[in-house]
Amino acid sequence: MANQLSSGSLDTLKVGQTLLTKVIKTKTNKIQIEIAERVVNPNSTSSLGDGFENALAMFNASDENFKAGKARMTWSSTVPEDFEILLNVDELDLVNGGFTIGGKTYDYEYEMDSKGREKEVMYLNILNPKAIIDPTTAEVLENPKRLRLRIVETVDGTDWDQENNKYKTRGKGGDPVLHNGNYIYFRNQVVFSQDLSDNVKVPHIFLASDVTSVTSKVEVVEDEVVSEMDISML
Repeated sequence: MANQLSSGSLDTLKVGQTLLTKVIKTKTNKIQIEIAERVVNPNSTSSLGDGFENALAMFNASDENFKAGKARMTWSSTVPEDFEILLNVDELDLVNGGFTIGGKTYDYEYEMDSKGREKEVMYLNILNPKAIIDPTTAEVLENPKRLRLRIVETVDGTDWDQENNKYKTRGKGGDPVLHNGNYIYFRNQVVFSQDLSDNVKVPHIFLASDVTSVTSKVEVVEDEVVSEMDISML
């Protein structure tokens, strides 16, 4: 039932499991935690009908950007001292790092983010992390709560989302996925679940994507038949 550092990894993460991958120092006195899960979108094949499935993942089996079940991430800001209390891991120091548990030393290291900015991060890799102690009361919870990732899709993007084109796409750098002609944005959350099992149904919100049908146009030009086919992956 206790939280254990280095008990999981993204490579071995299964659907239904959660991974607290790392914490990231911010410009304030807080940190960001990163939560990862492999989430199955129930709308991914429903529009095709029974007996059909999207071939895109198999066509790009060796491309990491199309890897089936690729882990989804979300981030949440927290006071490091409060999060230490919540996890209840002996010797854990999220403010300074540089502590040793089980013969392994955990410390902050510098990494470059997707925009080329340098960040201080510390990897924890806690599988199925749980709240053990309530930091507001410092009392041990009678029933621990498991941290879960909740996917929330919306067409209401923030100004930042719109300015930075942070909409849903078909694979990394692919065409945008639309819902009723609108871009889809994410408001993902870290939530608590009283059910600690891997089988609990997290109340995700997935928007059905617009279906692009396969169309063909045949034109006759000087007795020559020219066929133009426009095919878009669903």
